[in-house]
Amino acid sequence: MIDHIPQRSDLTQRYLYSHDIASPPIISKFFKLADVVMQPENEDDVLRILLYAKEKKIPLIARGSATSGYGGAVPYKGGIVVDFSRMDHFEVDEERKILIAEPGAVWWDIERKLNKLGLSLRVYPTSAPSSTVGGWIGQNGYGVGSLAFGSIAENVEKIRVANFEGIVETRDLRFYAGLHGTTGFVVKAWIKVKDYEDLNAYAFHVDVEEAIKIAYARKHYSALYLTRRYLEMKNMVSGNEIPEKDTLVIVTAEKLDGDEELGEEIWNDRFYPLRIRRAGPGVVAAEVLIDAEKLKAYLNSVEGFGAGTEVWFLKNSLCSVLSFMPVDERDGRSVFKYTFSLKALKEAKKLGGRVYSTGLYFSKESKSFYENFDELLRFKKSIDPENLLNPGKVFPSGSLPIIMGFLEVLS
Repeated sequence: MIDHIPQRSDLTQRYLYSHDIASPPIISKFFKLADVVMQPENEDDVLRILLYAKEKKIPLIARGSATSGYGGAVPYKGGIVVDFSRMDHFEVDEERKILIAEPGAVWWDIERKLNKLGLSLRVYPTSAPSSTVGGWIGQNGYGVGSLAFGSIAENVEKIRVANFEGIVETRDLRFYAGLHGTTGFVVKAWIKVKDYEDLNAYAFHVDVEEAIKIAYARKHYSALYLTRRYLEMKNMVSGNEIPEKDTLVIVTAEKLDGDEELGEEIWNDRFYPLRIRRAGPGVVAAEVLIDAEKLKAYLNSVEGFGAGTEVWFLKNSLCSVLSFMPVDERDGRSVFKYTFSLKALKEAKKLGGRVYSTGLYFSKESKSFYENFDELLRFKKSIDPENLLNPGKVFPSGSLPIIMGFLEVLS
């Protein structure tokens, strides 16, 4: 029934498909390896995999490019990793300005095609050169363009989802977006796009309070704030010589009185976090969502840990804050520095903030993260009573949430 579906079962491939971009060393030893990797080529293949897993009671884990660091694509309890890379077809309804994409379509491939048609994405992740449609919807991420257009879920018209009950096509994303495939796998999405426009990027050397005023003064497309420490790390890794001062970059169709040359240089390197995560001797990342009015206090906290930070300003005075702290793995005490993400989250929660995403590592935060968590849990149990769809993610289970809670207390 599933023999025709491309599969990978050798030890090396199973190992590679059992990690994401983070895989924290303190807790990754609790993970199991994938039993097998399957690569469906169409919707029927996905349904066959679901039927097989249900009959055999085998966990299923959806995977795009695993560019997130929240464990959503990690086979925590083993099972079948469903790699959607072969389902990468997409097309554009130019008249309605709608992108129709399979889950494995890569965002930057889409953007290049849209630009040729005089269109562009409204929002896309900072991992756009490799991340996929299904993965970002599964996380309900924010990114480039979210100042004007919000999260990816706010830009999706409808989706098709495969689960143990078959195919569901819906405009109601509450039970799917941001749930990491725990309630079904997105097999197609209808996403709003916009007319292409020439955007200019302007840099301003300002403190965070002034940056907030400028970012929200008018309706700009994007606003990015980089701390001095972040730019020091960026220059060290990239060899660039960007002025190491707190810097705001505004991307807009308007003409502003800022440094356009510097703004364009920083903006053209906006996918930089993908590289800094891999910088040696090592870095630890922490990502939170926090209200703009509390941003200054939060930045003061993480800078006290020695972290450099980038801030994406979002709709409704919300900020996505990504901080990096260097770790020298040759230092025997470095294992304690890996709790930086937990320390940063504690500081954010004191200020009314929350983790950027739950996934596996922060499933213990789900009850406060999702306003309708009890409703989601009832839905999960109704369509997946055996807990086979990406177990351990979003809905806490096993020992890991207890371990993470213990580490947070100690951090």
